[in-house]
Amino acid sequence: MKSAKKSSVKVCVGTYCYVMGGSKLNNLKSQLPDDLKDEVYVEASVCLGCDKLGSEPKPPYAEVNGKLMPQATLEKIIAALRADLQN
Repeated sequence: MKSAKKSSVKVCVGTYCYVMGGSKLNNLKSQLPDDLKDEVYVEASVCLGCDKLGSEPKPPYAEVNGKLMPQATLEKIIAALRADLQN
């Protein structure tokens, strides 16, 4: 069953995040499983404000439906999307 509202993912493509693993998330939309591709809006962001967290940075960062995710990976993003879609 398709949801009426699309999920949103922002991927940090700033230099620090990109070099520290964000390059693997560069084509996130094409890497999503088929059942999620039409349910997710993906965009790039130069910075997600992680420098204001006040703790040791843990790049790469992504934001899934408004929630900042440190050390983002494809697997972690998919798990967060599936959890949000179930709720």
